[in-house]
Amino acid sequence: MDRKSLQIRVLLGAVEFLEKHPLLVKAFLKPAANAPFISSKLMVLFRAYMGATAFEIHDVDMSRGRIGIGGVEEIMAGAKIVELLHHTLDEWLSPADKKQTLYEMGIKLCSWEVTQALEGGRWAPAVLVPLIAHAEIFDEIRTDPIMARFFSKTMDMMSRLITDEGGWGHLEFDFDKDPMTVTLHHSQEAAWLGPSSEPVCHFYAGIVAGYAGTISGETVHVTERECAACGAPACVFELHRNK
Repeated sequence: MDRKSLQIRVLLGAVEFLEKHPLLVKAFLKPAANAPFISSKLMVLFRAYMGATAFEIHDVDMSRGRIGIGGVEEIMAGAKIVELLHHTLDEWLSPADKKQTLYEMGIKLCSWEVTQALEGGRWAPAVLVPLIAHAEIFDEIRTDPIMARFFSKTMDMMSRLITDEGGWGHLEFDFDKDPMTVTLHHSQEAAWLGPSSEPVCHFYAGIVAGYAGTISGETVHVTERECAACGAPACVFELHRNK
Protein backbone atom coordinates (compact mmCIF):
# COMPACT_ATOMS: atom_id res chain seq x y z
CA MET A 1 0.00 0.00 0.00
CA ASP A 2 1.49 3.35 -1.01
CA ARG A 3 1.59 6.41 1.23
CA LYS A 4 -1.35 8.12 -0.45
CA SER A 5 -3.62 5.08 -0.07
CA LEU A 6 -2.63 4.77 3.58
CA GLN A 7 -3.42 8.45 4.23
CA ILE A 8 -6.82 8.12 2.61
CA ARG A 9 -7.67 4.97 4.58
CA VAL A 10 -6.65 6.57 7.87
CA LEU A 11 -8.64 9.74 7.22
CA LEU A 12 -11.66 7.81 5.96
CA GLY A 13 -11.56 5.58 9.03
CA ALA A 14 -11.50 8.60 11.34
CA VAL A 15 -14.43 10.25 9.55
CA GLU A 16 -16.56 7.10 9.57
CA PHE A 17 -15.75 6.53 13.25
CA LEU A 18 -17.06 9.99 14.11
CA GLU A 19 -20.20 9.41 12.04
CA LYS A 20 -20.94 6.26 14.04
CA HIS A 21 -20.51 8.01 17.39
CA PRO A 22 -22.59 11.23 17.30
CA LEU A 23 -22.87 11.34 21.09
CA LEU A 24 -19.09 11.42 21.40
CA VAL A 25 -18.97 14.29 18.93
CA LYS A 26 -21.75 16.24 20.68
CA ALA A 27 -20.53 15.69 24.23
CA PHE A 28 -16.78 16.05 23.86
CA LEU A 29 -15.53 17.07 20.44
CA LYS A 30 -17.90 19.95 19.67
CA PRO A 31 -17.11 21.81 22.92
CA ALA A 32 -13.41 21.38 22.14
CA ALA A 33 -13.88 22.56 18.56
CA ASN A 34 -15.48 25.79 19.81
CA ALA A 35 -13.28 26.35 22.85
CA PRO A 36 -11.26 29.59 22.94
CA PHE A 37 -7.61 29.23 21.94
CA ILE A 38 -8.25 25.70 20.62
CA SER A 39 -10.68 26.66 17.86
CA SER A 40 -8.29 29.21 16.36
CA LYS A 41 -5.67 26.49 15.89
CA LEU A 42 -7.92 24.00 14.10
CA MET A 43 -8.62 23.70 10.37
CA VAL A 44 -12.14 24.39 9.12
CA LEU A 45 -12.84 20.79 8.08
CA PHE A 46 -11.46 19.41 11.35
CA ARG A 47 -13.77 21.67 13.36
CA ALA A 48 -16.71 20.70 11.16
CA TYR A 49 -16.09 16.98 11.69
CA MET A 50 -15.84 17.70 15.42
CA GLY A 51 -19.38 19.07 15.29
CA ALA A 52 -18.92 22.82 14.85
CA THR A 53 -21.37 24.56 12.53
CA ALA A 54 -20.55 27.07 9.81
CA PHE A 55 -21.81 29.93 12.00
CA GLU A 56 -19.52 28.82 14.82
CA ILE A 57 -16.55 28.53 12.48
CA HIS A 58 -17.06 31.92 10.80
CA ASP A 59 -14.70 34.74 11.70
CA VAL A 60 -16.23 38.16 12.34
CA ASP A 61 -14.06 41.27 12.24
CA MET A 62 -16.15 44.02 13.82
CA SER A 63 -13.51 46.70 13.30
CA ARG A 64 -13.52 46.18 9.52
CA GLY A 65 -17.09 45.02 9.05
CA ARG A 66 -16.00 41.68 7.59
CA ILE A 67 -17.14 38.08 7.89
CA GLY A 68 -15.49 35.00 6.46
CA ILE A 69 -14.77 31.33 6.94
CA GLY A 70 -11.29 29.87 6.76
CA GLY A 71 -9.88 33.02 5.21
CA VAL A 72 -12.56 33.27 2.48
CA GLU A 73 -14.41 36.54 2.90
CA GLU A 74 -18.20 36.55 2.42
CA ILE A 75 -21.08 38.99 2.30
CA MET A 76 -24.40 38.01 3.84
CA ALA A 77 -27.45 39.10 1.85
CA GLY A 78 -31.17 38.37 1.70
CA ALA A 79 -32.20 35.36 -0.39
CA LYS A 80 -34.20 37.65 -2.70
CA ILE A 81 -30.93 38.75 -4.27
CA VAL A 82 -31.14 35.56 -6.36
CA GLU A 83 -34.47 36.62 -7.87
CA LEU A 84 -33.36 40.22 -8.31
CA LEU A 85 -30.21 39.11 -10.13
CA HIS A 86 -32.29 37.12 -12.62
CA HIS A 87 -34.89 39.83 -13.17
CA THR A 88 -32.35 42.66 -13.49
CA LEU A 89 -30.46 40.75 -16.16
CA ASP A 90 -33.79 40.07 -17.91
CA GLU A 91 -34.08 43.82 -18.50
CA TRP A 92 -30.77 44.02 -20.36
CA LEU A 93 -30.04 40.63 -21.91
CA SER A 94 -31.69 38.05 -24.11
CA PRO A 95 -32.76 34.82 -22.35
CA ALA A 96 -29.77 32.96 -23.80
CA ASP A 97 -27.30 35.69 -22.81
CA LYS A 98 -28.80 35.93 -19.33
CA LYS A 99 -28.47 32.17 -18.84
CA GLN A 100 -24.84 32.21 -19.97
CA THR A 101 -24.00 35.26 -17.86
CA LEU A 102 -25.40 33.68 -14.69
CA TYR A 103 -23.61 30.44 -15.48
CA GLU A 104 -20.27 32.18 -15.98
CA MET A 105 -20.76 34.20 -12.80
CA GLY A 106 -21.31 30.96 -10.88
CA ILE A 107 -18.16 29.43 -12.33
CA LYS A 108 -15.98 32.44 -11.53
CA LEU A 109 -17.38 32.90 -8.02
CA CYS A 110 -16.96 29.27 -7.00
CA SER A 111 -13.57 28.96 -8.66
CA TRP A 112 -12.37 31.95 -6.65
CA GLU A 113 -13.83 30.61 -3.39
CA VAL A 114 -12.37 27.12 -3.82
CA THR A 115 -8.96 28.50 -4.79
CA GLN A 116 -8.95 30.82 -1.78
CA ALA A 117 -9.96 27.97 0.52
CA LEU A 118 -7.35 25.51 -0.77
CA GLU A 119 -4.49 28.00 -0.98
CA GLY A 120 -5.27 29.80 2.27
CA GLY A 121 -4.19 26.85 4.38
CA ARG A 122 -7.04 27.10 6.89
CA TRP A 123 -9.64 24.76 5.41
CA ALA A 124 -7.52 21.62 5.32
CA PRO A 125 -3.90 20.66 6.05
CA ALA A 126 -1.51 20.80 3.13
CA VAL A 127 -1.23 17.01 3.06
CA LEU A 128 -4.98 16.66 2.43
CA VAL A 129 -5.33 19.14 -0.45
CA PRO A 130 -3.58 17.07 -3.15
CA LEU A 131 -5.67 14.04 -2.14
CA ILE A 132 -8.93 15.76 -3.14
CA ALA A 133 -7.81 18.32 -5.72
CA HIS A 134 -5.75 17.05 -8.63
CA ALA A 135 -6.05 16.26 -12.33
CA GLU A 136 -6.91 12.56 -11.92
CA ILE A 137 -9.47 12.90 -9.13
CA PHE A 138 -12.57 12.03 -11.21
CA ASP A 139 -10.87 9.02 -12.77
CA GLU A 140 -9.74 7.84 -9.34
CA ILE A 141 -13.17 8.02 -7.75
CA ARG A 142 -14.60 6.03 -10.67
CA THR A 143 -12.07 3.22 -10.29
CA ASP A 144 -11.12 3.17 -6.58
CA PRO A 145 -13.99 2.50 -4.11
CA ILE A 146 -11.97 3.71 -1.13
CA MET A 147 -11.11 6.97 -2.87
CA ALA A 148 -14.74 7.36 -3.91
CA ARG A 149 -15.91 6.99 -0.29
CA PHE A 150 -13.26 9.41 0.97
CA PHE A 151 -14.02 12.02 -1.69
CA SER A 152 -17.76 11.67 -1.11
CA LYS A 153 -17.35 12.21 2.64
CA THR A 154 -15.21 15.29 2.02
CA MET A 155 -17.71 16.70 -0.48
CA ASP A 156 -20.60 16.04 1.90
CA MET A 157 -18.90 17.96 4.69
CA MET A 158 -17.89 20.89 2.48
CA SER A 159 -21.40 21.12 1.04
CA ARG A 160 -22.85 21.00 4.55
CA LEU A 161 -20.79 24.04 5.51
CA ILE A 162 -21.28 25.98 2.28
CA THR A 163 -24.63 24.86 0.89
CA ASP A 164 -26.81 23.54 3.72
CA GLU A 165 -25.65 25.97 6.39
CA GLY A 166 -25.20 28.73 3.82
CA GLY A 167 -28.87 28.67 2.86
CA TRP A 168 -28.55 27.34 -0.71
CA GLY A 169 -30.22 23.96 -0.15
CA HIS A 170 -29.03 20.39 0.31
CA LEU A 171 -26.65 18.64 -2.11
CA GLU A 172 -26.27 14.95 -2.93
CA PHE A 173 -23.56 13.52 -5.19
CA ASP A 174 -23.60 10.45 -7.41
CA PHE A 175 -20.15 9.74 -8.84
CA ASP A 176 -21.09 6.29 -10.15
CA LYS A 177 -23.37 7.61 -12.86
CA ASP A 178 -22.12 8.58 -16.29
CA PRO A 179 -22.34 11.51 -16.52
CA MET A 180 -21.85 12.18 -12.81
CA THR A 181 -24.79 13.93 -11.19
CA VAL A 182 -25.36 16.45 -8.41
CA THR A 183 -28.82 16.74 -6.89
CA LEU A 184 -29.86 19.97 -5.17
CA HIS A 185 -32.86 19.86 -2.86
CA HIS A 186 -34.66 23.13 -1.99
CA SER A 187 -32.85 25.29 -4.55
CA GLN A 188 -33.07 29.02 -3.84
CA GLU A 189 -33.20 29.80 -7.56
CA ALA A 190 -36.07 27.37 -8.13
CA ALA A 191 -37.91 28.62 -5.04
CA TRP A 192 -37.81 32.25 -6.18
CA LEU A 193 -38.29 31.73 -9.92
CA GLY A 194 -40.85 28.93 -10.21
CA PRO A 195 -43.11 27.82 -11.61
CA SER A 196 -41.30 27.67 -14.94
CA SER A 197 -41.51 25.71 -18.17
CA GLU A 198 -37.71 25.23 -18.25
CA PRO A 199 -34.85 24.91 -15.72
CA VAL A 200 -33.89 28.15 -13.99
CA CYS A 201 -30.88 27.31 -11.81
CA HIS A 202 -28.29 28.78 -14.17
CA PHE A 203 -26.24 30.42 -11.43
CA TYR A 204 -26.06 27.24 -9.40
CA ALA A 205 -25.16 25.18 -12.48
CA GLY A 206 -22.17 27.49 -12.84
CA ILE A 207 -21.28 27.02 -9.17
CA VAL A 208 -21.20 23.24 -9.65
CA ALA A 209 -19.08 23.64 -12.80
CA GLY A 210 -16.72 26.04 -11.02
CA TYR A 211 -16.17 23.70 -8.10
CA ALA A 212 -15.71 20.58 -10.24
CA GLY A 213 -13.42 22.35 -12.68
CA THR A 214 -11.27 23.92 -9.99
CA ILE A 215 -10.59 20.75 -8.03
CA SER A 216 -9.92 18.69 -11.16
CA GLY A 217 -8.21 21.25 -13.37
CA GLU A 218 -10.58 20.27 -16.16
CA THR A 219 -13.15 22.24 -18.11
CA VAL A 220 -16.43 20.83 -16.85
CA HIS A 221 -19.76 21.70 -18.46
CA VAL A 222 -22.84 21.38 -16.26
CA THR A 223 -26.44 21.12 -17.45
CA GLU A 224 -29.57 21.09 -15.34
CA ARG A 225 -31.54 18.01 -16.35
CA GLU A 226 -34.40 18.42 -13.87
CA CYS A 227 -35.54 21.52 -11.97
CA ALA A 228 -37.84 21.98 -9.00
CA ALA A 229 -39.17 25.14 -10.67
CA CYS A 230 -40.61 22.85 -13.37
CA GLY A 231 -42.25 20.56 -10.84
CA ALA A 232 -39.43 18.03 -10.32
CA PRO A 233 -38.78 16.73 -6.78
CA ALA A 234 -35.31 18.31 -6.86
CA CYS A 235 -32.86 19.95 -9.22
CA VAL A 236 -30.51 17.49 -10.93
CA PHE A 237 -27.28 18.61 -12.63
CA GLU A 238 -25.16 16.53 -14.98
CA LEU A 239 -21.37 17.01 -15.15
CA HIS A 240 -19.86 16.60 -18.61
CA ARG A 241 -16.06 16.40 -18.72
CA ASN A 242 -14.01 17.79 -21.61
CA LYS A 243 -11.19 15.23 -21.58
